[in-house]
Amino acid sequence: MTKEEFEPLLACQRPNGLWPAVGSGTDGVSVWASAIAVNTMMVLGAAPETNAASLDSLIHCRPLEASWVFRLKFRLFDRQVRFDPTKYGWAWVPDTVSWVVPTSMALIALERAKRQGLIRGSELRKRLRLGVEMLLDRVCPGGGWNAGNAVVYGVPLSPHIDATAIALAALRFHHNLPIVRDSLTWILNRIDCPSAYSLAWVILSAAPYKDLRSDVSPALDMARDRLAALVDDPGAIQDTSTIALAALALEPETSNNPLEVRM
Repeated sequence: MTKEEFEPLLACQRPNGLWPAVGSGTDGVSVWASAIAVNTMMVLGAAPETNAASLDSLIHCRPLEASWVFRLKFRLFDRQVRFDPTKYGWAWVPDTVSWVVPTSMALIALERAKRQGLIRGSELRKRLRLGVEMLLDRVCPGGGWNAGNAVVYGVPLSPHIDATAIALAALRFHHNLPIVRDSLTWILNRIDCPSAYSLAWVILSAAPYKDLRSDVSPALDMARDRLAALVDDPGAIQDTSTIALAALALEPETSNNPLEVRM
């Protein structure tokens, strides 16, 4: 794509390289939206200098857990949730705590930038390591991820398909870990779900693993058939986010999967 074709997206960008979640308003930036935006620009071939400020800001984004004051609070007083605050990722918006989805999207964007040779250095390595450690620390018992913590008030929470999917995509290069293998098994067992939104997430996240496990390709074929049948029904999809996800999931396998970072 040409620079002019990126202009609508770049017009919403803040001076620090990040984006708001909606439009070009002045309500602040969204780490999640910024990671999606810069990942999209890299997938579509934007000039490297276009992404420099965005990637630098993502590397230096810190959630509240990065502060020793908040770590002390979580360790001594806020004991209703179970996680290690020294292992932190990215928040939805600045000055809040880490969550699974924005952490996963930031990891995908930064790993892509690293493998394209756009960024390097010890701070990048540290943030990638901490983000991965955060996801591994928050995994639900038996595999998969909830939106944030795996255990609250002593009660184990159930995984969500979308959170598990994007976490798996972010952890593709850690496929040898039992946590990742168990979580992949968990999501492959969800291909009979009736939701086009969930099926699209399953396809996009499992596809990067098809060369690593023999059970992935057959499951993907079944999921694509089910998703194609659902989108043929005009009443099955009511929102644009599901339409967009389904369109990406049903692209030929030779197309660029925005959640897959290749070696």
